[in-house]
Amino acid sequence: MKNKIKYIVVNSFILCLLAIMFPACDSDLGNYNYRDINELSFKNFDTINGYNVFTGDSLKLSPDLISSKGQEDNYSYEWSIHIPTSFVGYDSIISTEKNLKTKIRLNPGNYFLQYKVTDNQTNVLFHIRTNLLVSTPVYEGYMVLNDVDGKSRLDMLSYDNSAETFEQYTDVLQELESSLPEQGTPYQVLCMYASRFKETYGIYLLTDSGTNRLEGETFGWDPINNIRYQMLGDVPTDFKADHMTGTALYNNSYPMFFLYTNGNFYCNQDPLNSSFIRYISINNYGNINDPFTASPYIVTTGNNTVMYDVDNRNFATIGFNKSSAAEVSVSLNYPTGYDLLYMEQSYSGSVYAILQHPSTLKNYLLRFVIGQEQTYFEEITGTAFENASHYAVSPDLGYLFYSVDGKVYEYDLSLKTSKLMIDKGGDEITYLSFQNFFNRTGNANYENWAKWLTVGSYNGTEGTLEQYSIPPVNGQIIQTNQWTGFGKIISVSYRERG
Repeated sequence: MKNKIKYIVVNSFILCLLAIMFPACDSDLGNYNYRDINELSFKNFDTINGYNVFTGDSLKLSPDLISSKGQEDNYSYEWSIHIPTSFVGYDSIISTEKNLKTKIRLNPGNYFLQYKVTDNQTNVLFHIRTNLLVSTPVYEGYMVLNDVDGKSRLDMLSYDNSAETFEQYTDVLQELESSLPEQGTPYQVLCMYASRFKETYGIYLLTDSGTNRLEGETFGWDPINNIRYQMLGDVPTDFKADHMTGTALYNNSYPMFFLYTNGNFYCNQDPLNSSFIRYISINNYGNINDPFTASPYIVTTGNNTVMYDVDNRNFATIGFNKSSAAEVSVSLNYPTGYDLLYMEQSYSGSVYAILQHPSTLKNYLLRFVIGQEQTYFEEITGTAFENASHYAVSPDLGYLFYSVDGKVYEYDLSLKTSKLMIDKGGDEITYLSFQNFFNRTGNANYENWAKWLTVGSYNGTEGTLEQYSIPPVNGQIIQTNQWTGFGKIISVSYRERG
């Protein structure tokens, strides 16, 4: 009890002492003078859609500043663009004026545009930012390779993401003043990344004049962009590819190429030199000096690749980074003794191959997943299929489309029936495919467009490119787009972003 009394006395003494030392504390409690500072808000600055600008063009913005105190300008301004790098990135100041008017000279890509305003009276900083897409008139879109009087002409349907429309460029290489020499008979155009980690994008142009890579942003060309400079080995000076198959692995960071010429395949399966294609044919059974003749069609998962041996009429498979192939195991029940007319792999992983019996000339459809037993091998009984010239398989519904002269049919594998979907009369169908999009996942446009049938036709004077959506249960296909003014359409590939 005495200890408790001492504790109370001591604490009372301390409180009295504090009251003597700070006599004003009690009277000032809760009596502070608060002063409202000026608050700024921004209007006419789009933080939802951001802004688009072509590289080399001026960006002009005049946002409104709303002051909570209605005071006149007494501010400092800073406009900057955040430049991404392999690490964090950095901010590049582009203006210190209230309104922005500056020429953008950045490489095409996605950036952050930042606007900072400092109240000079209080030194309080207010800021806002949004997305900035720097592009070119040919930033992305369909590349259309045409035959015009025996010469190659590359056209483009350039996609405007903000307007969701396509603008047509006839002879885009001339439009952009590309230095690529005039090219002869067109074979193929292929758009995809040309090196690991998306460092270089390529628009590959295959013609009888050569195989060349156009620069991905400007479509410029230099002699070192000839395909020989992307190859390892004693490559002939006149080397050119008849066909090029590309696939992208590991989130598109590892491009794989298969060049086909004169019955041989060359590829870039060396992980240490993944951008370079080895000038050693892979279509052999252990003796690189004695290759078999390969069909121009090839499919791959990256780890396993399947091609067709024309000489022995059988499928052959080769593993990653291997220099020789082997016949597909008999346990997988793949047919032998046929001629391969066509083969493609859908993004679902299913492979479809059209085979013809060399004596009866009957046609068959084979379906399989690489490395697994085949799941379908049946005769194709579609109307006039023996006269078909172009083929394409719907990646999500599995219908086989084929063209006969100016007609396009849809063939149902289960019902084994065909239905006429397009009749172009006397026009010739010159191109038929479902476009492959490497950056399809997460891109709603690419996911949708990959399901559309692309059809090229030619009336003897000009070409027409059309796209059709494919309904289920054999419904009539629906035209979604149509463009005219092309030459004879030979090949189409999409210049992607992502």
